[in-house]
Amino acid sequence: MLVSMNSKRLWDLAKGYAKANNKYILVIDNVKWFTLSNTKKATVKTYYDGAGTGSIPQDEVGEIFNTNDDHYTFYEFDGQGVAVDTATDWFPKTTDIAANANIDDDYFIHCFVITPAGGVPYTNKIPPKVT
Repeated sequence: MLVSMNSKRLWDLAKGYAKANNKYILVIDNVKWFTLSNTKKATVKTYYDGAGTGSIPQDEVGEIFNTNDDHYTFYEFDGQGVAVDTATDWFPKTTDIAANANIDDDYFIHCFVITPAGGVPYTNKIPPKVT
């Protein structure tokens, strides 16, 4: 007989942390970056690096694009506004990636914000329009 061990998903853990600490959590899912070739990894990392023309502060680039196979990065904020602003400043939406001829889907890094109530007021993954 199989007995459930009350398994948890990433979503459950982040939601529980947000609720327990009354924080807004920015979840950065960088799994795809780890599947890229080393050359492409360097190109994508340079695109985001705030030391150049990128949008992420240089100190945070090392956290998000580390080489320890840490596919997810979490930031906690006291307010929804600053969490969403950080997400929008650092990571383009899927629609922005598609509209930019200089980059491809490999540059997309999924992120979303979780509220203390468990809601998601922001995600940069925009579903394609149905025509």
